[in-house]
Amino acid sequence: MKKVIVIAGVTASGKSSLAVSLAKELNGEIISADSVAVYKELNIGSAKPTEKEQDGISHHLIDIVSITDAYHVARFQKEAREAIDLILSRGKTPIVVGGTGLYINALLNDYRFNEEVHLPQIDETLSNQDLLNELLEIDPVTAEKIHVNNRKRLIRSLQMVKSANLTKADVNENRGKTRLYDARIYFLQGERSRLYDLINARVDIMMQQGLLEEVTELYSKYPELFTMQSMQSIGYREFVDYFQGNSTLDEVQESIKKNTRRLAKRQITWFKHQTESTWIDIFNSNPLEFVLNDLKKW
Repeated sequence: MKKVIVIAGVTASGKSSLAVSLAKELNGEIISADSVAVYKELNIGSAKPTEKEQDGISHHLIDIVSITDAYHVARFQKEAREAIDLILSRGKTPIVVGGTGLYINALLNDYRFNEEVHLPQIDETLSNQDLLNELLEIDPVTAEKIHVNNRKRLIRSLQMVKSANLTKADVNENRGKTRLYDARIYFLQGERSRLYDLINARVDIMMQQGLLEEVTELYSKYPELFTMQSMQSIGYREFVDYFQGNSTLDEVQESIKKNTRRLAKRQITWFKHQTESTWIDIFNSNPLEFVLNDLKKW
């Protein structure tokens, strides 16, 4: 079985920097499992690693599509597996890094996506909240991007994950039984209030780095900006009320913090129940030393 290292964790837990440090130690290359970092124009709000932060390490699946394009888990699965094969062919170590749990599970496990035109039927009698609740159980990262009133997107997203047979029962039943790679998964976490402090600080830094200017420039170029799938991500979607004159910049900043904290909570729940991973307390250990020592037993 092909060996793959996975560095997962909540937002702002230091995944990217740990992955770069590991890549240096292990002659590795990095595959991003982030549903926002794929977009070329989304830089500050996506918290994708800058060229300086990448520090000479090859990164795959970053800046590969325009915000006008849709990107989905089936495409990620295909391209990430191709990247793994490419990295291994170079005699290097594939290191997957990201917090999008569905992407990681779809990559590592034998999830087959429906190529047929006809997508699964969704019970039309379900309320929007029922649809959202079901999606939250299956793919919380995607669910966090969709407003409860956007029934069309809720149904479409449920159809996509169900076309891969990814019901909650399926995930629990098949977890660990259809693994395609010999993967070591590490999940970075820690005491929740301290994690929230890191998240709040990161959002403040994003604003200082020019997040408003980034979104303003995109909005001037694309008047339909906030209807795009790419702009439903946390860190961007909160600006719609600001540009419509319905909220202040301070309110946008606080909304991003609140939504990111909520996402972190759902990431913890996802990885606790739907992946077999080794958890690392970032506040009471040295993650790099921990992973390197653990890999000696691999």
